[in-house]
Amino acid sequence: MRTLPRAFVFATLAFVVALVTGTVVSGADAVGGFSTSSSYDDDINKAKDKQAQTAQQIEDLQSDLEDTSADIVKAANNLKETEAKLPAAQKALDDANDAVDAALVQQKLVADKLAAAEAQDQAIGDQISADDSRIGELQQIVAALARAQYQGVGDDEALSLVFGASTSQEFVDKFAAEHNASRVQSNALADVEEIAAVNRNRGVRQEAVREYIVELKAEADALVVKTTQLRETAAQKKKALDDLVAKQTRIKNELEAKRKDELEKQKALEAQQEATRNQIKDLVKKKAAEEEAKRKAAEEAARKAAEAAKNSGGSSSSSGGSGPATSTSSGGLANTLTKGVLAWPVPSHYITSSYGMRFHPILHYWRLHAGTDMRAYCGTPIYAARDGRVQWAQWVAGLGNEVLLDHGYVSGRSLMTSYNHMSAFAVGAGQYVTQGQLVGYAGNTGTSAACHLHFEVYIDGNTVDPMTLVGSTGP
Repeated sequence: MRTLPRAFVFATLAFVVALVTGTVVSGADAVGGFSTSSSYDDDINKAKDKQAQTAQQIEDLQSDLEDTSADIVKAANNLKETEAKLPAAQKALDDANDAVDAALVQQKLVADKLAAAEAQDQAIGDQISADDSRIGELQQIVAALARAQYQGVGDDEALSLVFGASTSQEFVDKFAAEHNASRVQSNALADVEEIAAVNRNRGVRQEAVREYIVELKAEADALVVKTTQLRETAAQKKKALDDLVAKQTRIKNELEAKRKDELEKQKALEAQQEATRNQIKDLVKKKAAEEEAKRKAAEEAARKAAEAAKNSGGSSSSSGGSGPATSTSSGGLANTLTKGVLAWPVPSHYITSSYGMRFHPILHYWRLHAGTDMRAYCGTPIYAARDGRVQWAQWVAGLGNEVLLDHGYVSGRSLMTSYNHMSAFAVGAGQYVTQGQLVGYAGNTGTSAACHLHFEVYIDGNTVDPMTLVGSTGP
């Protein structure tokens, strides 16, 4: 196990900040040099609250990641980064596919418009062609009538040439329909002019339709190019998503492979720390046994002295009021240990992580956080929480540089405190210290994510929540 590099820790924490924040702080308006209240004030307060929450989340993460190898933290961080990118990558792919679908719809609309325009062009062309034929026929009629009149052909013969009548009766029947040749010629000329005018208008319309067709074909060609590009973009987005999914799978497999080894390392480290705590329990037992031996020795000495006095014929009054010695070491305190027995060991009085069970965010198991983490930047002075003797000042697995203070018996209970992850010691084993005396400096030794003080309290050799005993004021 090794300490997480500071640069890596900061990068990890920056990533966490990126996941949980995104708040923009706005400034309040100023008018004529005076600050004016606005909705920005609420935004600023919300941003400050968010920053405070983020800072707490970062410190919680630091505590959760204590005793964790850097490589598995890095793998977990990579997995979080990758999974954080997946929604954006999926959205980018969805947007690209939507753009392709929209382009295809646009292509269909343009194709339909083009087909309609080409059909309209064909219909106009057919109408113009049909009317041109009709104009030709009328012009032939007018020409035939004109020739007949010019050649002096009789009316019957002229009309016969025009209408194909072979008898006067047949002409009369046809004349009844057309009145007379002169009117027929006049109507024919009028029809020719009218049809020609209509065809000219149709020609203008057809020209406009054909220009529109040219525009639609250009738009259709551009859409083909655009759709091709959008398909290529969608393919790139799909590849990016597939790559992220593949990376996610690879990191998950890597993390799973590391998790087993890391759990074994964690168990080994916890076993070492438990051995240290058992050593503290053994010290308590040894001290209790010594105290008991002293008590019994004192009782035996008193008994022998009383017996010797009795055998020497001394008066009974000489032993009056004497009796077995009793052990009192409460120091004038109440029968139970209460808040205020210990002083704050750091100046800040700010807790970053409390005592209790903790769920490991990577290894996914519960473990005891056997102390209280207090904010203490690198090099911050660490003070004795109560008078006592330095049991040891040494390196402890996982906890780094540790000072263990024995405060003796308080209210009949053995009380000890330990100060962990320190960068340097200011005391040595066997030294007596008073409350508020410097014992060392905050650091990041052992398996720690950042500089802080990990403070543990032992009553009769067992860890307890330090904040049940630490008072509201410090040294």
